[in-house]
Amino acid sequence: MVLGRNSIQETDLYSTCCAVQNLWLAARSEGVGVGWVSILKQPQLRQIFGIPHHVIPVAYLCLGYPVEFPPEPVLQAAGGRDRMELEGLMPLRQINA
Repeated sequence: MVLGRNSIQETDLYSTCCAVQNLWLAARSEGVGVGWVSILKQPQLRQIFGIPHHVIPVAYLCLGYPVEFPPEPVLQAAGGRDRMELEGLMPLRQINA
């Protein structure tokens, strides 16, 4: 839950995603695994957890101590799409002064 309001409502979502990333990095550094559950839709989450309609669920996370950390993402190993190179996602340009 994001406390307070601001003039740009989308920043609530961005701030929440930053918090999730920080939690994920901190957990990983302590040997805790994190999984972002993406197989449930918002209506299912609302029903399962009794989430009121004015609350927007952003992340459903599972945390725990894994037996091992796999060398590559599980979905990639299962035949999903390979990781994309950074250069293909963002243009890396030099800004001329």
